[in-house]
Amino acid sequence: MIRLGIILVLALAVFKFLFIPLEPFPVKKRPFVIRVRLVHDAGELKLGSEKKKCEVRDAETGNLLESGIVIPGATKVMPAGGGIDLGGKVFNVPRIRISSVPGDGIMLNGVIYRGQMDIVRTDKGFDAVNRVELEDYLKGVVPREVHRFWPFAVIKAQAIASRSFAVYQALRRGDKEYDLTADTSSQVYGGKSSERWRTTKAVEATGSKVLEYRGKILPAYFHSCCGGHTQDVSRIWGKNPEWSVAGENAGPLKSVKCSWCRWSPHFRWQVRVPTRLILERLNDRGYQIKKIDDIRGGKRDNSGRLEYVRIKSKNKWFEITTEDFRSVIGRRILKSANFKVKRYPLFYLFSGYGWGHGVGMCQWGAFGLGLRRWSTERILEYYYPGAEIADLLKVLKK
Repeated sequence: MIRLGIILVLALAVFKFLFIPLEPFPVKKRPFVIRVRLVHDAGELKLGSEKKKCEVRDAETGNLLESGIVIPGATKVMPAGGGIDLGGKVFNVPRIRISSVPGDGIMLNGVIYRGQMDIVRTDKGFDAVNRVELEDYLKGVVPREVHRFWPFAVIKAQAIASRSFAVYQALRRGDKEYDLTADTSSQVYGGKSSERWRTTKAVEATGSKVLEYRGKILPAYFHSCCGGHTQDVSRIWGKNPEWSVAGENAGPLKSVKCSWCRWSPHFRWQVRVPTRLILERLNDRGYQIKKIDDIRGGKRDNSGRLEYVRIKSKNKWFEITTEDFRSVIGRRILKSANFKVKRYPLFYLFSGYGWGHGVGMCQWGAFGLGLRRWSTERILEYYYPGAEIADLLKVLKK
């Protein structure tokens, strides 16, 4: 009897863990399509389809060019005059749209993506733009932004923030060729190949949920590690009337203290950068500096980040904004704007805190809060004060 009781308890626990309530009458919603530029100006591409049968259309007119076409894995895409050579089949148009069987994926350079793939001729080669439904897009983003074994509340917070950021960019860039890129310039996207069960469940559990502020979608910026204090959005991208009051940023993207990201391997960092390399990269960017005699930090903001860097050359001081300086040296080298610099004979030692621009949610800070059993709602409320979780369709109708 004891053994039977144990079996029943275990069975009930497994059922409760795996059970997903089903909607008896699911409502079909109009898909929100995201356009993600995967590669830019590539000399050639390697394309394929999971089930190998696709249709190809002119991406500009929508006219069907080929149906039932077989695209084996690693099929080469090459320029052909002003058109596109797809595995020996030439399409004399500058843009093609490839669609596979619904539910299948399209492989690009070894990575499988859901949705459709636009191949676009450019002056230097090809752009590849993945047209994918918002929720499918998020399934390929969340596991690349946070670890799938992090607290579930944190993964859901990431899903909501990523959804808000993606929708905001799509609405803002409707007249552009793409909405987002697949790297850290937007948010990291790995397609169907990167999907994991636990992160997919978090996306589904937060379906259609976004962050709203004053009736509009919030661009819910986030970053890896703030190093102790997030940064006011106006310090990076200037003051925006949607988030500002009387010229001062008082919205959800203001700076907040964060003492929970010490778990991060990037909370503290040091790097040696040769003086020669700094000078070369400054000159490559057009800065007329012939010699570097010294580098010093300038004024700091309320988050501890440097507003500018001072460079001495032949008894003259030059001031460069810290964001420009990081861009010149490399953001993977100078991981944040919160650093100190010390001069040595042949190099400069940079010692800093955090990784990323510092605006919005600190992912490692959210991890620390998740360990303290903070809910998704509470985490988002802390990092985006004043924003509310809302349904996407309701916000779009306003």
